[in-house]
Amino acid sequence: MQVNSIGSMHSYSASFKGIEKKDDPRLANIGINGGGGRIGKNALRQYTLGKHAPQGVYNSWDTFSDIYKNLNIVAINMGSMGLKNGKTIQDIPLQHLESTLTADSVMGRLPDSIKYSVTRDDEKTYLNIASRRGGEEKIELLATRGDIDFAGLGADIVMETSGSKKDVDAAAKFNETSGTKYTVVSAPVKGALTVVAGVNNDRIDEIDSVENKNVISAASCTTTCISPIIKLMNDIFGVESGFIETTHAATATQFTADKTKAKAESKNRNSFDSMIPTTTGAAKAVGLVLPELNGKLDGQATRVPVANGSMAIMVLNLKTKTDVETVKMVLKDAERNPEYKNLIVQAPLGSASSDVLNRHESAMYVPESIKVINGNQLVIKAYYDNEFGYTRSFSTLTSKLGEKVVAEKLAEKGLPAEVLEEYGDSIDQLDPAFEEYMRGRSGEDLDDETPVRTIVLPNILQQASMSTISASTEPEYYGDAIDEVNPVFEEYMRSRSGEDLR
Repeated sequence: MQVNSIGSMHSYSASFKGIEKKDDPRLANIGINGGGGRIGKNALRQYTLGKHAPQGVYNSWDTFSDIYKNLNIVAINMGSMGLKNGKTIQDIPLQHLESTLTADSVMGRLPDSIKYSVTRDDEKTYLNIASRRGGEEKIELLATRGDIDFAGLGADIVMETSGSKKDVDAAAKFNETSGTKYTVVSAPVKGALTVVAGVNNDRIDEIDSVENKNVISAASCTTTCISPIIKLMNDIFGVESGFIETTHAATATQFTADKTKAKAESKNRNSFDSMIPTTTGAAKAVGLVLPELNGKLDGQATRVPVANGSMAIMVLNLKTKTDVETVKMVLKDAERNPEYKNLIVQAPLGSASSDVLNRHESAMYVPESIKVINGNQLVIKAYYDNEFGYTRSFSTLTSKLGEKVVAEKLAEKGLPAEVLEEYGDSIDQLDPAFEEYMRGRSGEDLDDETPVRTIVLPNILQQASMSTISASTEPEYYGDAIDEVNPVFEEYMRSRSGEDLR
């Protein structure tokens, strides 16, 4: 049965009304382990923006809306949070939890149009998210280093962000204890299947093999940055060998004062005052993602005193001679290629690392840094947000795995995969009144096979009188302001709300 029109999709609407989100077969339920750490907090923030931020007010809105369209976070384990002597998350003041999740020194605060609140009920603690766009949702919060039955909380997949699962056996044991179908780890995992979203997605299905133990690694932030560019250069010119130097932001494993605990002497030094040389396995890990380059790459790292924002310098020995202009043309073409969407983009001219914070792309190459020596030694620099940008890739991988889970859920219920088409718009697409309203707005004689969403934005922009929008209109409600000038839309929304609005 085809479900590619609003009318045909409407026949399925009754199947999903009145059920809890975690029981909706169109959604893969997610648990986050390590939600108080950097990647865990970034994942929650991106999920919130994708589900709740008003359209257009955030530069990555469409990206996160698409990634999280079929994902639903049901539980977050914040980690131990320093709790001792039998204390639990119930002993942590609600205001402390709320401020911890709302504010962030790198990402900033949530948009004003989204509200986090933390409540307790029946000896459980919940994060409540409320917004005009996404409505309300509730996520259970935990704080423990112990075992967690994430499956019992409704999760199908765990996003493991604690950094404690270093090898595939430890990650597999965690997955077994969690009871979930899959675990996706936001770090290199020795012996695990390694996938960088957009680079080797074709290997995702291998997670079901016995040796992979239902575990998949999203590699590291540096591997995520360099893999797309190295893959591109290898596809076009061929890569004989290469060396990568990453100038990396300080991380939580470093110290704010000199100590004597780290294995490497230089990492004993405080992260505020020094550039600290250290090791990295990011270059070698490219061989796990691109097997044809296994053993051909190496690298090292230097930690620098910034909170976030890093740069990779790639020195590649090419098989085919080239020149700077050709390399620039290849990179620019990749930006327009859907295969490299969210992976490769040009950094702003004259930019510094602070200019790429909160950017979601994997690699932001610096065109003025590109050098070619003797025709076949290539030097490229690329910025990357080692938290926000990496988390987008990590979440994309989780989303791809979520598609696999959802397909299995739908198959179990005898529903066709087409029921997911345009699911992100399904609330309005399942409403005949909205369909009729939008078709009337379009001024076009559309047949039933024409998706309404394809004609909405251009016509609204053409028909709305911008002079009727007050200069004081808040940016986050700009998307509503255009429609608010139309009384037909106002009447429609009043009927949708079921309330007598003033």
